[in-house]
Amino acid sequence: MGHLLKESLKYYLRSRLLIRSFVKEIDALYGMKHSELRSRNEQRFLTILHLAYNKSPFYHRLYNQAQIDINKIKGLEDISILPIVTKEMVKQYGLEMTTCPHWKLIRNHTSGTTGSQLNVWEDWESIWREQASLVCYRKRCGFRYGKDVLASLRGTLDKNSLSLWVGASQTLFLSSYHLRPETTREYVKAIQDKSPKAIEGFPSSLYALACNIEELGLHVEIPICFTSSENMLEWMRKKIEKVFHTELFDHYGLTERTIQLFESPDHTGYFESPGYSINEYLDDCTITTSLINKSFPLIRYRVSDVMELRDNMKESQDLQAITPTIKAVKGRAMLFISGKDGTLYSDSALTFILKDCESAKYTQFIQHEDGHVDMNIVTFGGKFPQKDRQRVMELLEQTIGLDNIDIRINEITEKELIYTSRGKFSLVVNKKALSPNNQQ
Repeated sequence: MGHLLKESLKYYLRSRLLIRSFVKEIDALYGMKHSELRSRNEQRFLTILHLAYNKSPFYHRLYNQAQIDINKIKGLEDISILPIVTKEMVKQYGLEMTTCPHWKLIRNHTSGTTGSQLNVWEDWESIWREQASLVCYRKRCGFRYGKDVLASLRGTLDKNSLSLWVGASQTLFLSSYHLRPETTREYVKAIQDKSPKAIEGFPSSLYALACNIEELGLHVEIPICFTSSENMLEWMRKKIEKVFHTELFDHYGLTERTIQLFESPDHTGYFESPGYSINEYLDDCTITTSLINKSFPLIRYRVSDVMELRDNMKESQDLQAITPTIKAVKGRAMLFISGKDGTLYSDSALTFILKDCESAKYTQFIQHEDGHVDMNIVTFGGKFPQKDRQRVMELLEQTIGLDNIDIRINEITEKELIYTSRGKFSLVVNKKALSPNNQQ
């Protein structure tokens, strides 16, 4: 009953009636050209900048110490003059960043990859803008918010419930804590009873359910799939789309609400959510400026994730606002292993080991110190063939070099996989990075 009341209330507080004006505004932004949208975003940026300087103790002090005359910031071409804001600053001075009384704000938080909590704040306007942005995108993918049935596999339910139907939002919530073969028929029955138009979830949770459905020979059809919060690995995408008979659309965003990228309808890349943020794509990070939260402004906020731009897209101003300009999201911060010589290997660089390893259901790299890694394998049939073991070692030698890393392959059960406190799966768990001496 508690989950039912909570999720019903969340829906009513974000209902179409409350977000209607923002949906109309964002729909109009979708029709703009890139140059028109840039001009609009520039004006909103300048408004937020002046508000931050005049109302936020943190930004007033930061810009004065940096000897910034904000009256000389005339447009987006001047944005690089402003200092970069880091997560450490948010942790230390978060409440000083706000531009309105604290009682008007709602606290949100993220644990981050280091396990240390980061508090952020939002007002109702920013919550409604965030919701309207998702509604506008999903509408273009063929899903109608509040009208079509949605299945949600995102860890909302605890271990005491497998499913929950919330009629107010037309949402079937599914637990991400019961994903094992013996409960799969219950998941499938719940899905078939409600016939959802779309399903949303963490890629790892959807993949786990897809594997179990396939192994049991069951049949599920859900036309649309929305994923977020984790890297969308290609082998996961193929399995999810095949088993659910679905078309998958990925989404990249942050709890801090400073960037939002959507996979394009033609699946050729990602486009920036119109009017959501100003993004500066660098070789080692992304600098983001939120345009939706003026009460807790994050201006030139550094994000560790790196975006790979599509060719010939950097300078063109004649593109449509939603033309995909991002080829790929390169990965979340700290998802890497390090060799004996300190060389870092990202999680995306490790996915090659699954290419010729059909017996592996899950692979997870666990690192405690430089150059030493446990590679934990969960297999489909309960046995890891010698030929697959040998092929993995060959590929590791070809790419990383076994002289730079000592690797131990372990066959484990699905229950032994490591997930975050929010139920997310990572290809890499860097225990070394989680120690107090290695936090960033």
